[in-house]
Amino acid sequence: MIAEKLLGKAFHKHSLLGDKTFFEPHVLPMAKDLEDNFSEIQKEVKSILARYDELAVFQTISPNQAYIPIDDKWRMFFFKAIGISFKKNYKVAPVTASIINKYPEICSAYISVLGPKTYLNPHRGPWSGILRMHLGVVVPGHNECTLIVEKEPYHWKEGEVVLFDDSYEHMAINNTDEPRAIVFLDIMRPLPQPWKFLNWLCLKLALLTPYVINGYFKHRKWQKRFFETNASDPHTS
Repeated sequence: MIAEKLLGKAFHKHSLLGDKTFFEPHVLPMAKDLEDNFSEIQKEVKSILARYDELAVFQTISPNQAYIPIDDKWRMFFFKAIGISFKKNYKVAPVTASIINKYPEICSAYISVLGPKTYLNPHRGPWSGILRMHLGVVVPGHNECTLIVEKEPYHWKEGEVVLFDDSYEHMAINNTDEPRAIVFLDIMRPLPQPWKFLNWLCLKLALLTPYVINGYFKHRKWQKRFFETNASDPHTS
């Protein structure tokens, strides 16, 4: 715990992009790729969103973070988690997956769906070695789907990327009657050496923790059920 706090402070202090809550997203190259391919990404995400009720419930995969959502309306479709890729899921969204594969610094990636009339409690990410990027893909209403980081609001917009530091307190709100869907990326924070090496070492060591191992097997069970119920779809075979 002490080591995590010390490293966290160091990652903030030595960040090549500075230490702040929101960043100009286009300082990272995947932002342009996401926006340039938005129409194709949106088609893929809408296809996944059609099976909202079958998507993985966040706290089922990550029960130790069950305090974040207030109900079971936060659903996920994973492409990558802490460096582990789910190749079968890639086939469902090949354009989105191709962008994720292009950038090895993307350590986690998924479709995050926040259901109607719900919110996520204020929380902080446990690891300051990443920055978080969102692409608004399906955003209902008008400024009713909101990300708040340290009391500063951002309203998701379809086709627009936002970049922020999730180690600061943040929350998410969907005040509409429809699901909100985003592409959600965790990207290794740009750092000079030796901090960059230490950051990647933390990622590798995280793979040995019960948090990651248990989540992996829970996802495997969900994935098996998801594809068994859609076995006739050639895109999932």
